[in-house]
Amino acid sequence: MMKTNKEPLRAAMDRRLSFLDDLPSCRAALHSRIAQEAPVMKKKLSVGLVFALVLVLLAAAALAAGLLLSPRVSAARTADLALKEQFGVTEEMQTFFTRNEAGQPDGSVIVTYTGAGSLEYVLGTYTAVVKNNKAEITWSREGEDTSGGYEADCWGLDQLKQMMADGAKEDKAFLEKAEKIAEKHLSAELPPLPEAEGDSYEKKEADKTAAMNARKLSEEEMIAIGREFILTNYNLNEEQIARMELYTNSIGEQQPNTWYEMINDAPCFQVEYLLYEEYPRELIDAGEPRPRTEMDGYYNVFVNVETGVVESFEYNSALNGLG
Repeated sequence: MMKTNKEPLRAAMDRRLSFLDDLPSCRAALHSRIAQEAPVMKKKLSVGLVFALVLVLLAAAALAAGLLLSPRVSAARTADLALKEQFGVTEEMQTFFTRNEAGQPDGSVIVTYTGAGSLEYVLGTYTAVVKNNKAEITWSREGEDTSGGYEADCWGLDQLKQMMADGAKEDKAFLEKAEKIAEKHLSAELPPLPEAEGDSYEKKEADKTAAMNARKLSEEEMIAIGREFILTNYNLNEEQIARMELYTNSIGEQQPNTWYEMINDAPCFQVEYLLYEEYPRELIDAGEPRPRTEMDGYYNVFVNVETGVVESFEYNSALNGLG
């Protein structure tokens, strides 16, 4: 029988249980349960609190056991770090790009970051070749002149910083500027790209239902895995963690398969959390920009319903105005 390493697990629990400081009996019961001892519960807990405690237990267990990541996810995390270290492009700036991962016959994974929508020409593409947890990354526009702010034909780190500042003020004029620059340089005689053929509604619904029916883990377990991935991957601080709000299963009446999806042919459950500042409704209606703090946005993690492996993840800082 595997022995439980109680000290790291207790430390992990302590990091996650700060909200139970006023409920010492609950804290003691959780530690007791983790240690496989008889829990002592002196207070009757609400359904909401019981659900929260279940998530804490599962998250602590996931932390102790180690999160399982697909090769694509592992490569994307390595590439994300290389992109930040080599070019200064942070997770929040990645919102201005579309990231794709492609496995190669030699076991490597090619991760690309291409400017999203009208930003493709000015931002270019960063390409990371990831193998053995190491990334070699290049930029298609490297060596070109990026001076001149939004008037430059090539946009680098300085423009990305300004885009973040403008995006926080809900000023998306840079999108129009990027489009005009692209139109100036790209030949109007090029044939239009063929429209991508997406799956039909029926096919998408069938895939979602198939993913739901393949489930071997509970939704609570998968939510805990997704949450733990967010906390460990983005190094959120205690204040940010306290503001995280679970979005999955929170939108009124939905079909049972709403949060299920096939990702790279793997049946997955989507775990989505929001991180944002509270803002009075009257200010929103008046068109005032929402105050923003670092790492605010939308976090999505796609968890394999059979194995608990994280198959994909994405973070949208909501600064680009593209969705």
